[in-house]
This record gives sequence, C-alpha cells and structure tokens, in this order.
Amino acid sequence: MNITVRKFDAGDIQRKVDWINDSDNNKYLHYDLPLEYQKTLDWFEKIKDRTDRYDAVIEADGVPCGLIGLLSIDRKNRKAEFYICMGEAAYKGKGVARQASRLILDHAFNNLGLNRVYLYTEVDNKAAQRLFEKVGFVKEGVIRSDLLVNGRYVDRIIYGICKEVNKRKNKEPTPVQRLDLPENNNHIYIKRDDLVPVSFGGNKARKALLFFEEIDKGSYDCVVTYGSSRSNHCRVVANLAAARGMKCCIISPSEASEESSNSMLVKLLGAEYITCPVDEVQNTIERKMDELKALGHRPYFIPGGGHGVIGTQAYVDCYEEIMDFEARSGIRFDYIFHASGTGTTQAGLVCGKLLNKGKEKIIGISIARKNPRGRQVVVDSAHEYLKSVSYRGTEGIEEEVCFIDDYTADGYGKSSGSIREIIRHIWMKFGIPMDSTYTAKAFAGMQDYIKKNDISGKNILFIHTGGTPLFFDDLCDL
Repeated sequence: MNITVRKFDAGDIQRKVDWINDSDNNKYLHYDLPLEYQKTLDWFEKIKDRTDRYDAVIEADGVPCGLIGLLSIDRKNRKAEFYICMGEAAYKGKGVARQASRLILDHAFNNLGLNRVYLYTEVDNKAAQRLFEKVGFVKEGVIRSDLLVNGRYVDRIIYGICKEVNKRKNKEPTPVQRLDLPENNNHIYIKRDDLVPVSFGGNKARKALLFFEEIDKGSYDCVVTYGSSRSNHCRVVANLAAARGMKCCIISPSEASEESSNSMLVKLLGAEYITCPVDEVQNTIERKMDELKALGHRPYFIPGGGHGVIGTQAYVDCYEEIMDFEARSGIRFDYIFHASGTGTTQAGLVCGKLLNKGKEKIIGISIARKNPRGRQVVVDSAHEYLKSVSYRGTEGIEEEVCFIDDYTADGYGKSSGSIREIIRHIWMKFGIPMDSTYTAKAFAGMQDYIKKNDISGKNILFIHTGGTPLFFDDLCDL
C-alpha cells in the first residue's frame, strides 16, 4: 500500500466524528463523547490556520483511514506532542500506522526543524506502546495519577524521540529481490544486507554502525575488539575507526590467523593487529585496555562479532525493515533463513518477531557452532535484549529459536564442493557474491532444509549477511 499523510480539511470533519465515536477506537481517547459535527466544525474553524499544531489524515492507496498530527509545536525549544488514531478497522494491524508515524516524524524533524517529539499514553494501552517503540520512541517515565477518567485516576507513560534516533530508524533499507530459482515451487527472495553502505556491508556493518553511534556520543578516542583473520566484524570496525581518525586494536587468535582479504584490509586501514593463543584472548584484551588507559587513552571495547544488546538491536531494526517491505509489497514471508554465527543476528530477528507479533518461522543456519551451545547463545542473547527493553512474556523465546547445526561442514571457515558450486551459480546467474565461511554455507543449508522438510509453495526470504571480501578468497577454488 502507498501510505501518505495530508493536512486535515473541512471535508474530513464527518470522518473524524465517525471515527472518534466508534467504541473500537475511543477507549483511550479523552473526548467529550459523543463527538458532534457542529462542534467539530467550530473547532476546525478555530484551529485551521494555527501554526502551533499540525492536524493530518492518513491515507492508504488514497483511502482516508486515520488521524495523525503534532500538538503544542514549540519552535523556540524545537519540540511538539505527537498523536495518532486509526479510524478504519480494515487498515489496522497492517503497518499503516507505523509508516504514517514515520512520515509525520520526518515532517517534524526535516520540515519543521524540531529536535524532539513526545507523547503520552495510558499504561494499559499496550498496542499503542508497541507502535511507538517500533518507530523509535523511548519510554522516559511514568506519570502517576495523571488523569481522572470516569471517576478513577490513570497513570500515563511519557515517550520521546529525538532527531538523531529518528534518522537511524528511517535510514534507507537494504533491497529485497526475488531469485528465479526452482526451489520446490517456493518463491525465494534475498535481502541484500551485503549492500549496507559501509565497508562492503553485511550484518557486521549494521551492528558496528550502532556501536559507533555510542562511541561518537562519548569521549572515546580508540577502539578494541577481537576476531579471526577472516572476520568481517574486524574489517568493518577498523574501517569505521579509521574514518574517524581513531586508533583501532584487533586481538586475533593465532589458531585462525591465516592471511585473508579481510586481514589485509584491516592492516591497510592501519589497525594494530595482535595475535595470541585462543585461550589467552581474554587476558590479552584486558591487558590492552589497561595499557591504553595508562597511556591516557579512552578506549571503547566492542565484543567480537558485535555481540550484545547493541548488536541484537541492529537486527530488531532489520526485522522491522522486512515488515515495512511486506506492508509495501503485499508479500508475506513464511520463512526467514540466515547464517547464524555469534548469535545476535538471529537473536535480533527473533526479538523483532516477538515484539511485533510476527508469524513467519525464523531459521538460523549455523556456520560453526554446534548445539546445544550454539542455540543457547542465541536464546541468552534474546533474553538479554528483551530484558533491556522491559518486554514481558519471554517464555516464547525457547520455541522461537530454530538453530540448525547440520551444515557446519568441518567448522568455521571450512568449505565443501557443494558450497563452492552455490557460490559459482549465484554469482553467474544473479551477480551476487557469496562466500564459503558464511552466506553460501547458510544458503546451501536452506536449500537442503527446504527439501528435507518438503516445504512447497511458500514465500521464503534469505538474508544475505555479507562478507564480500571473502568471496575473493574463494576465487581460486571455484
């Protein structure tokens, strides 16, 4: 659907009266009901030329379906209050409110020059809270006994969003394209996260960009992280640090230190590269952090692979991009497949599904770790993230984490003939680079999973999590 927002006009008065008087819409609205046409017309005549508010109508494919706007526009302090009410039942739960909210926030920040938008909602209005959090509003506090409604006091939550957060939430999504492949009569699509526009893209770029938002807010002047010589994460972190003129130190296990395109790029970027036995990695990291602090530096540590709540958030954001694609295209995915390594990519997708009440099945194809540890890492990451956003009902996590370890070959970075054939075929037919460490291994696992489980006639999305330099490491074997 094409979602647009236009200014409220006199022709919308009857719609507003009908929508606000509908008991399915007004449970958490605080109007003197029933709303009357003449009083609403009088209201419109008073406010239509005011500049301290912006009242608008949401349209889906040209059909009016809700109200949205900004109140108390304060140009001195660059802030305003947000409101929304979906009027037509047929357009609820389809992503319309989310897209309209993003449009009105763009208007607030980019056209009106505001820096902050806030809102109030009753603590019991859970559906509204989910919407606000999806578009980037952050819960800032609870106001006790804030309103007297029908003889009882109700508590309200205040939410806020600032321009910089809105910018991240509304960045250009990576494209989704269909692959003409005869996979058991299924429709195969691929989300090109390898095209995240920094350092050859990939899931590690999504995560690192969020980590560097934290770094940029602080007073840090150097970065420490760790990973193998084939690590996409280390390449991206070194690149983002170099772009800022920051010192970067990479700790790498000597057991996985063979030269690769990624390790050469890390060195080209001027990062300090320290190798040590794998069982000494943690001690080496701690010594390096202490050494940097002793020299007067302010180091920021990023866990390997972008692990942790920030890395998980990156793929909650990705899940919401997928939802927006579904809303725009009318396509609903039945399955989402991806390479699962350190676990936060899968944890983010699972958390995104739980927060947004998704229906598809998310399947992580392990590229190295075996069960039960591999699956438990994903489960623990999901729990950690949902706790950080005060989400209740985490009992569903165990059932949602599908971590398949049947396709790890001989471990991390190890390949096979069938995987190399997939790299060759996908490159020749679609011009899409894959690699034997991550994406081709996961794609091969997806194909086999589809066949073994007799999945047919479904819409299937494969997330290409990047690793383009590793494609060139595989060329000599293709």
